[in-house]
Amino acid sequence: MSSIIAGILIGMANLVPGISGGTVAVVLGVYEKLIKAIADLVRFRLNRDQFNFIIMVGAGILIALLLGSKLMSTALSKAAGFTYAAFFGLVLGTVPFLFKKLGRLEFAYILAGIVLFIFVENIRFSVKISSALLPLTGFVAAFAMVMPGLSGSLVMLIFGVYEKIINAVSVLNFSVLIPFGVGAVVGIIVCVFFMKYLFERFPSQTRNFVLGLVMASLLKIQPFDKQTFSWYGYLVLFCIIFVSFLFSVWFTKSAKQL
Repeated sequence: MSSIIAGILIGMANLVPGISGGTVAVVLGVYEKLIKAIADLVRFRLNRDQFNFIIMVGAGILIALLLGSKLMSTALSKAAGFTYAAFFGLVLGTVPFLFKKLGRLEFAYILAGIVLFIFVENIRFSVKISSALLPLTGFVAAFAMVMPGLSGSLVMLIFGVYEKIINAVSVLNFSVLIPFGVGAVVGIIVCVFFMKYLFERFPSQTRNFVLGLVMASLLKIQPFDKQTFSWYGYLVLFCIIFVSFLFSVWFTKSAKQL
């Protein structure tokens, strides 16, 4: 059940521009396990526990994408600040846990993660992608989605296909979803092996780098400028942050047994 919840939260995060599904996987304490399981799946070395884990997380992501696209679209249009507050609390609650997992504190790699995030998030251009290039868009978006701190939704916005993909998910437009999905699958596989290599060869440096990405993402997903709040609106906002923070702390601890 915990794996399905993790998948739902990862899937929901990928629907929100600026929020990374990879970050949420880190927040929930399942990122490294998920990376290894997907890599073993591609190499046909999957054991039963890994298979069950991928199925549960995958089911959660699918549920979120199929049922959550309209929900997230409505939430972002009606209450963007409250929506971002929930994710802000989730990410904030995992920072102490990530510090404990570092092993050795290396400020240079944390700074590198922060700088990369700021660079990507401040790209100020948009291009229009033809349908023929949808696989390329899917590849880049999926690569960013797997990388903690980077947003697949942001990539889709840059390429000018965000609304097109969200609408295609909502109405199951397979003429758009299939080419985009093919590119996304390849992008996920490439990024999974890339991150697995980094975690195996440079575990301390990679965890410090990921921490930098996650910490920097807080600047992007902070909810305070996403809508106008009254005094009781701020009260609700901080309550949402607090509750999601507590959920993150609880889930991160329980995820050790996933």
